[in-house]
Amino acid sequence: MQTEPILRITEIFHSLQGEGFHAGTPAVFVRGTGCNLACDFCDTDFSPREKLTPAQILERVAGFGSCRFVVLTGGEPTLQPGFRVLVDLLHAEGYYVTMETNGSSAETMGVDWVTVSPKLSQKGKWVLKRGQELKLVYEGQDLSFYEDSAFEHYFLQPKEIRTAAWGGGEHDSARSRVERDRTIQAVMARPRWRLSFQLHKELGLR
Repeated sequence: MQTEPILRITEIFHSLQGEGFHAGTPAVFVRGTGCNLACDFCDTDFSPREKLTPAQILERVAGFGSCRFVVLTGGEPTLQPGFRVLVDLLHAEGYYVTMETNGSSAETMGVDWVTVSPKLSQKGKWVLKRGQELKLVYEGQDLSFYEDSAFEHYFLQPKEIRTAAWGGGEHDSARSRVERDRTIQAVMARPRWRLSFQLHKELGLR
């Protein structure tokens, strides 16, 4: 008898998608544990908290009622092949499933929408160069390098945005303005790209 995979999960919660194309969309987030990178700007806690089967995760997702939009995130979801079983279960129940990945694997888990956020500055490799959305934390990179890809949407996000809404002091606000302004300038210079920022933090949401 084939045993059901066990997934290491940090948290499952209901909130608004805060970044990229679907910003503002109500979603259930399934955050997996672990990442193959250690980005200096990462503010995500993905320490292990639970070990759940895909069926248990589906039950937890269903507990949020009518929301049919699910985001698989991390960490890095593709590190756990069992997510593919979860995607199949979610699809069977009519959920729309998206995934946020650093693109270091070609695996897409069969989701409906792939958001790739490559972290080459953190020594990450970039394998997955096609999908629905490319979302890049802007650090002054040569954007022409990233445009040699096949995505439907391209987003730039400032590296450092801290405002009073989520604990930013005067120094942080000054840094935020610098990062914000240079990201806006990059978007204005290359119209393929659109500006993204962390809406959920501005609103004080998870």
